[in-house]
Amino acid sequence: MSVTKAVIEEKGESDPRERQMYWITELKAAQKRLSKWHKLGVEIDERYKGNSKNTRMFKLNLFNSNVKTLMSMLYGNLPRVDVSRTDKTGNDDAGRVAALMMERILRANVANNANSYDSMLYASLQDRLLSGLGVARVRYVFEEMTAVTAVEAEAGDTNVVAMGEPQTTIFEDAPIDYYYWGDVLWGWGRTFDELPWIAFRSYMTKEEVSERFGEDRASTMEFKQQQVVDFDDSQSGDTDLDSAWQKAEVWEIWDKTEREVYWVNMGCMKVLDVKDDPLQLSSFYPCPPFMIANQTTSLYLPTPEFYLAQDLYNEIDKLQTRIAILTDAVKAVGVYDKSSEGVQRVFNEGVENDLIPVDNWAMFAEKGGLKGQIDWVPIEAVANALDRLRGLRDETIGLLQQVSGMSDIMRGSLSNQYEGVGQSQIKAKFGSTRVQALQESFARFVSDLMQIKAEIIARHFSPETIVKQSGIEFSFDADMIPAALDVIKNEDEFVLRVDIKPETLAQLDYAQLREERSMYLNGLSTFLQAASPLATQDPRSLPFLLEMLKWSMAGFKGASEIEGVLDDAIDAMKQPQAQQEAQKPDPEQIRAETQVKLEEMRMQAKMQEIQMKAQADMQMRAMDKQADIETEQARTQLEMMRINAEMEAEMAKLQAKMEADVRTEFLTSKFDAEQARETAQAQVQAQIIKSRTEMANLKQQNRVDVAMKMFEKQADMQMKREEMAKNRQMQGSKDET
Repeated sequence: MSVTKAVIEEKGESDPRERQMYWITELKAAQKRLSKWHKLGVEIDERYKGNSKNTRMFKLNLFNSNVKTLMSMLYGNLPRVDVSRTDKTGNDDAGRVAALMMERILRANVANNANSYDSMLYASLQDRLLSGLGVARVRYVFEEMTAVTAVEAEAGDTNVVAMGEPQTTIFEDAPIDYYYWGDVLWGWGRTFDELPWIAFRSYMTKEEVSERFGEDRASTMEFKQQQVVDFDDSQSGDTDLDSAWQKAEVWEIWDKTEREVYWVNMGCMKVLDVKDDPLQLSSFYPCPPFMIANQTTSLYLPTPEFYLAQDLYNEIDKLQTRIAILTDAVKAVGVYDKSSEGVQRVFNEGVENDLIPVDNWAMFAEKGGLKGQIDWVPIEAVANALDRLRGLRDETIGLLQQVSGMSDIMRGSLSNQYEGVGQSQIKAKFGSTRVQALQESFARFVSDLMQIKAEIIARHFSPETIVKQSGIEFSFDADMIPAALDVIKNEDEFVLRVDIKPETLAQLDYAQLREERSMYLNGLSTFLQAASPLATQDPRSLPFLLEMLKWSMAGFKGASEIEGVLDDAIDAMKQPQAQQEAQKPDPEQIRAETQVKLEEMRMQAKMQEIQMKAQADMQMRAMDKQADIETEQARTQLEMMRINAEMEAEMAKLQAKMEADVRTEFLTSKFDAEQARETAQAQVQAQIIKSRTEMANLKQQNRVDVAMKMFEKQADMQMKREEMAKNRQMQGSKDET
């Protein structure tokens, strides 16, 4: 029997069975509406893991590779939370301190629960890339302690604590839970804002159900093992992977229409529990909009990326299977004459450089030898087919990369010889744009989660817990704590905004980051040089210049780390300066002072021009002198080298002549030859000593000439400096006059 909500509203809330029947009807309708996507999601999950019903299929798992590539590019770091005021106005210290307190709480929570956040974000992103839906939600948990008076504690009576006594909160937290995409259902709608309800499925043991809903509810519920795959009617999943514990399914339904939360079990006759809007959130739902793939306006339903390219994936596996089969067929097999024993021995016994004897060579030769008795299986056709299949497979992979966008993401170099560098840069740009869109979607999902967490903290955390977890009492803004708490606890309007930049989540490309920062610093240097005269002449232009600097900085990833400093500087510049406004000078005085400043600037520019020209002349003269000195030194070195060469040649001639004379006299008399040799050696030594003395005198003379020239040039330069100093002093006297 179909039960509509209108019938339930007519009967009121007195009949919980009608509400139970209504929600069972809604849940079953949602399961039926999403059943096709559920089955497809299970198949995609198995395909990602490499499992397939067809065991003979050779699986080339490109889908796993593509997903891992995107995962690595989209998520590599925990989020860096930034909190700011929704309306940034100057002189709002309370809002600034409130944003700082909330930012400290969220950052500390992420740092202290790094493993939990990492697994939650990784699982949500993986679900988005596989099944097409990533889901996470925020909870509020707390513990309270009943206050006991000193008299009751001394009496030792354990029954003195009554229900109405004051409670003290000792622990508060807002954890974020990951939800498996198959454990979420929602009502009919075209967009997320139109969804009337969202249901989250949990699995609870009998003890947990009894503690939460009571033993009477637990006695009517069915408990069974939790199965890995529960969308197929045949329940053909592996039972070894099922949970060992008996658990019951409990659906937590958030009804946005009535702003109520229901807990429902399919096997019970009544609703397990119902509460009125426990979190009091502005968006009601405890989860942000889902990370959904390929959403259309016809129905709020994800379409997985794999589904759009599944034909190409299947075609690639089919081609790869045929390639594997033909690869096995490409081998050397054939037939031979059974009566020819030598043929078989060739393959069984033959080794390198070995001959196999044949008994009857004449008969063997008549049969055509080996060629006539062996016939090989032709593998040329198989090899040609194999090459063709490989070409088709590569073409299909190219089509798949184009459809999935991986070609634009991963290909940054030239793909062929006819492609220009500009085309490659355009492809890389569009590839980065596609990845950037996914990064923005993921960062928006995480920002919305943190926004809900911040709203829960503001609405439900006690002021003591907020101050304690933020540690703001130890900062310089401790005196602003009461005003900041008033801003945070504003029930009418939540004035804080949580933002997470995509670059804080993705893997950093340090080379690109360094290049971007270097380019920005070069541009910043040029901007500051051009803006300094304007800022010096009119300080009121500083806010405008800083706004331009902020606008240019916003185009770079990671600029959010310094934008807050610029915001504070701009706010300080924009604050009203009543004292300066009251002491405005006379316009005539301003005009006269401006004229004097302009004249001073003109004279200063002229002096600088004269000084720069004089310095340039001095530098040119010094360079000319240095060039002359270097030329003279080079000439001296060349002259010395020439003299050395002549002396060595003369000595060689003299020695040759002496050796000839000695040889002649040796033929005449040995005694005379010996005496002549000694005489010749003495003459050679005397000639060498004379030559060395002449070289030393020549070197000394060259050094004296060079030193005199350098002394004359230095004296000339000193006179020029004294003349310039006199001119500068005379010009200064004129300026003073």
